[in-house]
Amino acid sequence: MRKLFNVPVRVLETRKLGEGFHAAGFLVTLNMDGRRRNLVLRVLRGDTGWGHENPSDRAAVLLLQHRLFNRAPPGTCVKSLDVLCLKDDGSLLSLGGSIEFFQLVEEVTEAEGTPYVQDLHAIGKRGSLTERDIRRCQIAADYLVSLHSERLESPSLYMRHIRDLIGHGEMLMGVVDTYPDPSSLPWTSRREIEEIELGAVKWRNRIKHLTHRLRRIHGDFHPFGNIRFREDDSIIVLDPSRFEFGEPADDLAALAINFIFISLWHHGVLKEPFQKLLRLFFDRYLDRTGDEEVLKVLPPFFAFRGLVIAHPLYYPQLDNGRRRKILSFVRNLLEDDSFNLDKVNAYLENLRQP
Repeated sequence: MRKLFNVPVRVLETRKLGEGFHAAGFLVTLNMDGRRRNLVLRVLRGDTGWGHENPSDRAAVLLLQHRLFNRAPPGTCVKSLDVLCLKDDGSLLSLGGSIEFFQLVEEVTEAEGTPYVQDLHAIGKRGSLTERDIRRCQIAADYLVSLHSERLESPSLYMRHIRDLIGHGEMLMGVVDTYPDPSSLPWTSRREIEEIELGAVKWRNRIKHLTHRLRRIHGDFHPFGNIRFREDDSIIVLDPSRFEFGEPADDLAALAINFIFISLWHHGVLKEPFQKLLRLFFDRYLDRTGDEEVLKVLPPFFAFRGLVIAHPLYYPQLDNGRRRKILSFVRNLLEDDSFNLDKVNAYLENLRQP
């Protein structure tokens, strides 16, 4: 308040006004340069769901409300004075005047290895697996085994992840909305995209109560830069995204779909050695976690990732026949009860009408 109003300020009293599902309010009484003034401090709750579980969620809500309060028609709403950030040293940082945010991270150098997708393309050209290929696949699986071993009890957070899988702007429906109008694409249609969305919603209601499955996840575990291997085969995984805790199937689908994709890219079908690589990855993960249930959760996550790799803007060099197979994979899998490793080519080859 001293910085905001440039006057001496002293806190006289604070008391809680009450709380609802979304927020709690506190009355703060101040002496501001000899004048008494009451302000209300609003704290968004993160313990009741509503998409407020993460500090970043709460920051987004408060920053938006700050803007909306102050852009309301004159005389119709009280003013918002600031949005405050509580730092770990107990100090407060003013964010009310912010218009954009930036992140600073360390540089990724060649010493941090090469993207794993380069290995996959090399396998596609070579047509066989080396000992290093097998070892790196197992290391990727082991990374997830270790990451997913961290548990958290939060039913609302698990349901949040399943809800966001379908409706988040970076996930299934958000990806769909970045497609050109499907009626202009010769390999799909508006009706097919609608059927995929409806199928994903049905899966949401099938799995959203499996809240015992909540684990630490990466959130974007794909080989196009996020998974990298150093020369000594140690793994580095960049850009953890969207969720800290969620459904482990998210990470499994993010990598596994790319074993299928790169095989399609080079061969038009899932064939050896990518079939072996896919099975090696799942066998390693399932053997070390015992999580057979994940196979019954994977279909909607594969649907999301399938829409990503079929995207005409992300991968413009992909031909229409391969895109058609990817969407058939998505639709066929959404109609199955679980993901079956032995049926991947059936999902791809049982072509559906767009």
